[in-house]
Amino acid sequence: MRISAVSRRLRAATGVAVLGATLLGLAAGPASANEAKHTYYLALGDSLAAGYQTLPGGGNEVGHGYAQDIARTLQQRATAAGRDFSFTDLGCPGETTGSMLNGGCPYPHTFQGAQIDAAVSYLKAHHGDDLVVTLDIGANNVDGCAEGGSLNAGCAATGIATAGRDLGTILNRLKAAAGPHTRLVGMNLYDPFLAAWMTGDQGKVLATVSVPLADTLNAALEFQDWAHGVPTADVAGAFSTNSFLPPVDLGGQQVPLNVARIMEWTNMSRGDIHANDTGYQVMADAFLAKF
Repeated sequence: MRISAVSRRLRAATGVAVLGATLLGLAAGPASANEAKHTYYLALGDSLAAGYQTLPGGGNEVGHGYAQDIARTLQQRATAAGRDFSFTDLGCPGETTGSMLNGGCPYPHTFQGAQIDAAVSYLKAHHGDDLVVTLDIGANNVDGCAEGGSLNAGCAATGIATAGRDLGTILNRLKAAAGPHTRLVGMNLYDPFLAAWMTGDQGKVLATVSVPLADTLNAALEFQDWAHGVPTADVAGAFSTNSFLPPVDLGGQQVPLNVARIMEWTNMSRGDIHANDTGYQVMADAFLAKF
């Protein structure tokens, strides 16, 4: 075949290819226009999700916790990728699994009715968007089961069973409303009752028996996450909850590693179970490892 003939055929083929690409581009126009250019982050749960902390001089604050730490990292990632970013926090201090489903969170909050309803509405509104959702819930189901320096086993058993059952319902509703680009990550819990170790022999007993309680609650939460295809941020592991060894120095005395983590990463030194800035960043890192 002569070069001129080859040239004509190449030009013809190129013209067809350009026309095809143009037609494909026109056909893909609406999809490209709808391509996600925005990253959304929705935080759900209780006081940990809300970023609750007491202050050394009295009073408290919200909005300074792991969700804000995560949002800062996601903002940086979105900016680097040339995307916009939005963060919404529905976490409500005092929320139990029951109040999350039925309403009645005791702390002032931004949504009407139940948190789950607000979350489902948000998910539906962003069904096609690039969306990250974090969830922590269940701690308040058992928080009152170790009052007075002893563990109420019946209270704990009821709280754990309720937390597991309700979390299944919560995840069912979230998964049903989630879009194809929604990433939902759950969380297990650290054990603030380990701080009782610092109060003497009776406290050491309470701290020791609190760990199996924490393990059982976490197993119930993790099972529901697994059953719904949701990864679990291993906050309990990050806090070394099961590690009574090795002993480490804390203020000049030797204490178990898990006790030191609680005393250093939460505000339990003043009776506040919530994480401090260091602990919240540890929690954020546990979540970010699952994104």
